[in-house]
Amino acid sequence: MSGRPARRSDPFAGPAAGYSYAVAHADQLEPDTTEGVWTVVTRTSTYLLDFDEMTLLRAPGVGSSDDESWAISQLRRDSEDIPLLGVKSCRVGESAQFWVRATDDPDVRTWRITTPVVSIERIS
Repeated sequence: MSGRPARRSDPFAGPAAGYSYAVAHADQLEPDTTEGVWTVVTRTSTYLLDFDEMTLLRAPGVGSSDDESWAISQLRRDSEDIPLLGVKSCRVGESAQFWVRATDDPDVRTWRITTPVVSIERIS
């Protein structure tokens, strides 16, 4: 599938499918990305990045590896939207680095460094 809008003849697009365009696959997410909603699947988790709201949600254990050598870490505020401050790097085959605020203290910021990225898709 391409990242361009779907044609009406596409049976997998439109209101019936809940989408108005095809999912856009990417090899990387640029640090200057400012719009859209993206999923980043890693070996052990799936991340939902919403650049319109500037939030990140990590779903631990929803990854693409059955290899038990990849441990699933439990991180503060897993499965919650947390403020996304920026993306340092996010490329298929490499660990992604997200700058976030994972505590209630607005002065505390941290890096979320992932297991290797398996796929990146724009979903909105």
